[in-house]
Amino acid sequence: MWKKKWVPIISSVVLAGATFLPVSTDAAVGKKNVQASYNNIKVMYNGVTVPTTIEPFIVNGSAYIPVRMMANVFNKDVVWNGTTYTIDVKDRADTRVAALQAEVATKDAKIKDLEAKIADLQDDISDLKDKKSSKKDDVDDRMDDLENDLNYDYGDYEDIDWNITLSGDEDDISVEIEIDLDKYQDEFDDLTKSDLRKLVKDICNDIWEEFEDADIDGEIIDSYDDDTEYEFTGDGSNHDIEFDGVEI
Repeated sequence: MWKKKWVPIISSVVLAGATFLPVSTDAAVGKKNVQASYNNIKVMYNGVTVPTTIEPFIVNGSAYIPVRMMANVFNKDVVWNGTTYTIDVKDRADTRVAALQAEVATKDAKIKDLEAKIADLQDDISDLKDKKSSKKDDVDDRMDDLENDLNYDYGDYEDIDWNITLSGDEDDISVEIEIDLDKYQDEFDDLTKSDLRKLVKDICNDIWEEFEDADIDGEIIDSYDDDTEYEFTGDGSNHDIEFDGVEI
């Protein structure tokens, strides 16, 4: 059985104070006697009971629920204007949205900062590549000039045609001293190891005048058969030279 409670007069002021739903814009202005029925009505939102200090009731088969209670459920603000008898429902600022917007703004700022840093690093890399390329070009030019000088100074050593070729970089230089033994076998056989060591030593010392710390790895090659006749090395740290496995 419903517990019934008679309400003699519900004026617009009383309704405004309670702020119940439903509210009709076509409702007449005045006072009416109504019968409100209470039966411990509960309001559920997504399976959860919505608390309220004013118990919902039924009038003429319609359930009346406080607007303010439901406004809180749907994150709305309710303002009662007692002068114009108006219930004003407005959207409430969602702090979660503002927080997310702030987070997005912070991340956007970080992204821009990282993009700027990446651009700076790319510029630095480009500058280093340009410097490295320029340095390599400079080393190549010096190597070519040195090669020409060596061939000029030693290309006719002991009246034999020699061709000296350099490759590598300023730290490690490979030297090939070529002789055509098909043409100069007898003259080459007349050379002593002392003669060959002097040639190698002079070439290494000239290389170190230009590239002081370079390690040298060299060969005396028969260009006719492409055979290696002798090998030699030079240590850039102390300028020691080994020819055919013997230090000179």
